[in-house]
Formats: sequence, C-alpha cells, structure tokens
Amino acid sequence: MDKQQLDVQSRLRNDDKKALEEVYVTYKEAFVNYGLRFNLDREDLIDVYQDSVIAMYQNFVTKKTQLDNSSLKTYLFSIGKHKIYDRLKERIQFVGAVVVEDDYEEVNLGESTLTKEQQLLRQYFSRLGESCQQILKLFYYRSLSIKEIVQKTHYKDENTVKSHKSRCLKKLIALIKQD
Repeated sequence: MDKQQLDVQSRLRNDDKKALEEVYVTYKEAFVNYGLRFNLDREDLIDVYQDSVIAMYQNFVTKKTQLDNSSLKTYLFSIGKHKIYDRLKERIQFVGAVVVEDDYEEVNLGESTLTKEQQLLRQYFSRLGESCQQILKLFYYRSLSIKEIVQKTHYKDENTVKSHKSRCLKKLIALIKQD
C-alpha cells in the first residue's frame, strides 16, 4: 500500500472531515459506474454510495479498521457491494406491504382499501433508497423527532437528518409527479 493511502487512512481515523470529503469525491463516479451493472438507477446508487462512505468512515473513526493489504477503494466498494445486494433483496421482498420497524407490526392493506393517492405513495415509496425509506418511516410513521432520529441512527447531527429528510421527500414528490 502506498504512503498516500496510509495517510488518508490515518486522517480518517483521526476524524478528519477533509479526508472524508477527498474519499467521497475521488471514488463517487467510479462507484456509480460500477453499480449501474446491478440495474439500480443513479440516485439509488448515490444513496448506497453515501451510506457506504458513512459506514467506512465510522469504521475508521471507531478504530475498527486497519487496511493492510487492500486499498481504500477496494474496502469502500466491498461495503457498497453488500449494500447494493441488500437493496436488491429489499426490492424482491417488497410485495406491497407498508413495513414499519421495531415494535410496530407489518400492515398489509389490500389495494381495494387504498385511495389512489395511497396506492401512488406505496408504489413510489418502494422506489426510494433504503436510507430515504428509513428516515421517512421514522419521521412520518413513527413520529420521531429529528433529535430522536439522530440518536436512533448513524446520522451525525440534526442538520444532516433535516437535509436528508428534505431530499428524500423531494425525491418522492418528484417520482409521484412524473406519473
């Protein structure tokens, strides 16, 4: 492994935000191009990439990760590949039910009991990325506050949750309006 790779890893372990930004920018397009072969759209792949970068970063910051033989790119892509597989499994398992996590049970309403708006919402909600679905479920279905969402998830602060929720909601609205 070259000295530059070791330096970036060291900076990541020291919670260096610039190093995180460098990694994010350096590998983003390569990851999206790699992910297109899995038949996910670009927005989903960007969501997966962001989740992968966050997971990688958290592994470094918590001192769990020390790459000896593999490159940072290989490590990041392996995290991303597993997240892509999870996303694909989730799509296959989604059969029209609204799934709410933890102490809430699954609600499976027949299509005939739903209004047209509810059917559209269900249809397009399933097209959102995993992180978008999670944050919208926590906020709208579980009625958690932004602060509670920060505590329950991997997000660093309230502003990150607010901006992610806003982006996800805009994405959902855009999908519905396309119909």
